[in-house]
Amino acid sequence: MSKKSVRIVALVLLGVLLAALPGLVGCAKGVSQKDYDALAAELTAAQQQVTSLQAQLDIPVFQGLALASLEDSICHLSWIAATDNDTEQASIRYDVFDSDNPGVENYDFSNPVASIVGATHIDVSGLDATTPQYFIVRAVDQDGTSDQNTIEQADRALYLSGSPNFRDFGGYISSEGKQINWGLIYRSDNLAKLTDDDMARVNNLGLNRIMDLRQESERQRDPDKTYAGNEAIYDLLPYAYGDPYLMSAEVPIELAWDVRLVDFSNWYINTLEANKDGIKEAFERYADPSQYPILVHCTGGKDRTGVTAALLLLLLDVPETTIVEDYMLTSELVDIQKKMDDMEGYLEGFASIVPAGVTVVDWMPMLGCVQHSMNNLLDYIDTEYNGVEGFLESIGITSSQQQAIRDVLLKD
Repeated sequence: MSKKSVRIVALVLLGVLLAALPGLVGCAKGVSQKDYDALAAELTAAQQQVTSLQAQLDIPVFQGLALASLEDSICHLSWIAATDNDTEQASIRYDVFDSDNPGVENYDFSNPVASIVGATHIDVSGLDATTPQYFIVRAVDQDGTSDQNTIEQADRALYLSGSPNFRDFGGYISSEGKQINWGLIYRSDNLAKLTDDDMARVNNLGLNRIMDLRQESERQRDPDKTYAGNEAIYDLLPYAYGDPYLMSAEVPIELAWDVRLVDFSNWYINTLEANKDGIKEAFERYADPSQYPILVHCTGGKDRTGVTAALLLLLLDVPETTIVEDYMLTSELVDIQKKMDDMEGYLEGFASIVPAGVTVVDWMPMLGCVQHSMNNLLDYIDTEYNGVEGFLESIGITSSQQQAIRDVLLKD
């Protein structure tokens, strides 16, 4: 008998038990002891059948694949060991399934690409590194029973030469255990330096909406290579820099900023408050299922983009610790030391307009991640707006629009 059939029979028998209880009570008041005993015996037998069926339903307890990391066409997969009532952990088998398209319907669960017993990690080689690869790992007990989980994982970075911070920020698990769909929401730095290979990979994503949060001067200096011919899917949403000093400073170019005057602790709070119109437009796009897949980007892909991504992940009930980790991922994908070295050269080359005393160290928060600034933003949204729902309502994103976003992005 299949697991599905067993479950159905068990539910039917439970229904029979519930239906029999009123009759049993009635027997106590108006029938003979013999009939009462007969009904009680039937009830006991049914209970025993249900217990037996429940034992058959024992399956491994498994949280699913935890991490997928791609390196030189080899994907490193890892997970927390499953447990099972009848099978020792060392004997539990893990079957690995892969797909080049996200969604459980795209997997062939009759044909694992790899299997391993008693381990919590495996390397899968021979992959097409130019295409995102998605994986599901299922635990199988000694009787051949699989846990049937549908948790997908992938390496979220696309490793583009000209846009190293380009990544999928789906796949995270909500506080209620729901997973965000892969392949629908992307974030990146600017797209001005994409190579031909990069362009091909971006085109393969099938983007229906690109939201460019940069100022007009930034776009003119570093125009996206994807813009020409794709104007119809572009939203130019020029977010303000947010910080009061940066917004008021009258300088010929950014190198003339006195970055020592920037309030980095409240940078993202100020970005939030200064860009309500742009955020509203972005979330109107997220609320429209026809717009997906969607890419949001700015220059570095961490500040204006980071605030927008954090709001979206908050709405999807992703834990704040995970949101901060997603923000900090920029520091792993982008060569911050190279940015520092380049900045040092720029400061020397434009010394005539650089404020006296400003050094590359002062620019560090602009180039890297400022974790406490993201923490402060999350705290601020909670205390000032009673959560992200309150903030979005305050800028005109209705509860029905918010639910539409959840319906698109969260797996059933």
